[in-house]
Amino acid sequence: MLELPDALPPGALCNATPAAAGRALRDAFWWHGSADVMEVDPKTNAATLWRTQGSGPPAEPTEPNKGNGQIGEADDLIGLQCKAQTHCGMVADAVTPDATTATVAIRFYTPPGEDARTLFTLNAGDNYVFLSENDGTLIAKDDNGLVSINLPCPPRDAPRMAIVSLFGDQLALSVGPNRADGKASNGILSGQADLFIGCRNQRPRLLKTLGSALILDVLFFPNRALLHEDAAELKALKRHHLWAAA
Repeated sequence: MLELPDALPPGALCNATPAAAGRALRDAFWWHGSADVMEVDPKTNAATLWRTQGSGPPAEPTEPNKGNGQIGEADDLIGLQCKAQTHCGMVADAVTPDATTATVAIRFYTPPGEDARTLFTLNAGDNYVFLSENDGTLIAKDDNGLVSINLPCPPRDAPRMAIVSLFGDQLALSVGPNRADGKASNGILSGQADLFIGCRNQRPRLLKTLGSALILDVLFFPNRALLHEDAAELKALKRHHLWAAA
């Protein structure tokens, strides 16, 4: 028997389920890869609706996603399976009335030798911020060219978690123990925004931006810049990833 003298974080003994971690992440809209919240077409296994664990809006297939986004599994991991150069994305409309300050966290798994490409996009209409993984590098940037930052993506064959925070003219990216920060000449996003999962927007021809990630968790924190705060939620996110990926 293994005995530890320290108190373990919530979820350590039950695989870090949303119920265990949810108390610490109560400010988030959480799309968790689970049969409990992901509705599928029984004939095609296509994801038709992805509900949040809390009160956030559900994610629905984008217009170009004609049943392409499937429920995928890798060992005990479950999530939205994306396919290279195939539009498999989903969108949660109006996740925030003002995207000036926001945080998106995403847990994903990509098979060795594949690229995740676009993981998520926070789209405010006149500009958007996206996170992409290409050739082992995570890139967070906006479409108008105001700011761009990047970090190496951990190479091990395991799920990764990336966190992106917007805070006015500041953009921050975190993965593992590493962090990158950038500053734009003015505010990056403002106004109402939609959250796209696995794609940039509703346009059908951006095929080179679409990769092969299995998207396990997406968390959106409206009006919170976790990487710019001393936030208990940031610690809870990292603990969830640690124990869920164990």
